[in-house]
Amino acid sequence: MISRPTVFLVDDDIAVTRAISSLVTMMQLRVLTFASAEAVLSIGAEEFKNDGCLVLDIRLPGMSGLELQKSLRERACELPVIIISGHADVPLAVEAMSRGALTVLEKPFGLETMKQTILQAIELDHQRRERARERDLVRERLNNLTPREQEVLALIPLGLTNKEIAAQLHLTLRAIEDRRSRLMRRLGVRSIAELLLLVQQAKAA
Repeated sequence: MISRPTVFLVDDDIAVTRAISSLVTMMQLRVLTFASAEAVLSIGAEEFKNDGCLVLDIRLPGMSGLELQKSLRERACELPVIIISGHADVPLAVEAMSRGALTVLEKPFGLETMKQTILQAIELDHQRRERARERDLVRERLNNLTPREQEVLALIPLGLTNKEIAAQLHLTLRAIEDRRSRLMRRLGVRSIAELLLLVQQAKAA
């Protein structure tokens, strides 16, 4: 069974929490509510591995929303962050955006606006996870090359010809051609352009 995306809602305003919680439930998404940053940090890291997003009030009792945003990033939580901000919090909102928040919704905001923003955040999170899965698959394919094939692969992006690679590795031209041909077959690529794209994909963050 595929789990539903989770909206982590962090706000100490009961009225706001109830309104957004009801909205998220109607969207058939899972919602977890917290009245403080400390409460969020008390849950296990496994919770954040599910698809979803964070809806975070910038002003919270104790640790601020900005401090929570930073702490979660340090804990490798990459969920998109939607910041809820009051008009007087503009400088803080700008800082939140500079730290990677998806957007800032200024109070009072409409529930339809919140709905569309949550949907956008969840879609972005889904795309990020897909890219990560594809990157990991590519890295696995590259790691399965033999040490000799990896030796050649490391020099191809430098733009060296087979003859230059052979000279650098003190091998015959035929040996390099054979290794190059084998590694391209094993990686399922038919051109140097495809090979370079694969290597670039593996290096992506």
